[in-house]
Amino acid sequence: CATCDGFLYRDKPVVVIGGGDTAMEDALVLARTSSLVTILHRRDTFRASHILAQRVLEHPNIKVRWNTSVVGFEGTNTTDGEPILSHVLARDQNTNKIEQIQVDAAFVAIGHDPNTKYMKGTDLDMDTGGYLLTQPDTSKTSVPGIFAAGDVADRVYRQAITSAGSGAMAALDAERWLSESGVTFDIKLEVS
Repeated sequence: CATCDGFLYRDKPVVVIGGGDTAMEDALVLARTSSLVTILHRRDTFRASHILAQRVLEHPNIKVRWNTSVVGFEGTNTTDGEPILSHVLARDQNTNKIEQIQVDAAFVAIGHDPNTKYMKGTDLDMDTGGYLLTQPDTSKTSVPGIFAAGDVADRVYRQAITSAGSGAMAALDAERWLSESGVTFDIKLEVS
């Protein structure tokens, strides 16, 4: 994510793939430190809010490539065999021409789908985007004994650190629910 990893690409060229609010936010964050931010967007207009799109279009450190889709990523390997990105292959949808864009990082910001599709049709309340709804200030869902944490319930931050925090909340809520429900466990350990 641009907020977490952008500083790793200080004074280096990067691309952001997408055209919504997340892509605009990422591009603006990266433009503070990267040498150049290129936005690759498959359409000829952004889907982002007007104010974010305007800020991006006016930023001197951000270049927009309209009607462009990514067809591949190229790079090399470190001496340890780890991949290093060096180029993004981008297709101009008007000419069908493929171009190599030299970059040190690519940030994909083309939307988020919470992994909740398998829960559709259950008694769990979800919003229109598929995120599980929780009771205020808890991780409790609409089904007693089921708690939601991380990216399935967080449509705003979607960060590992906030997921870890909400996971800790869910563990505490679950422990409290087990105690209040009178659920006990009889566990025997054998040590050899």
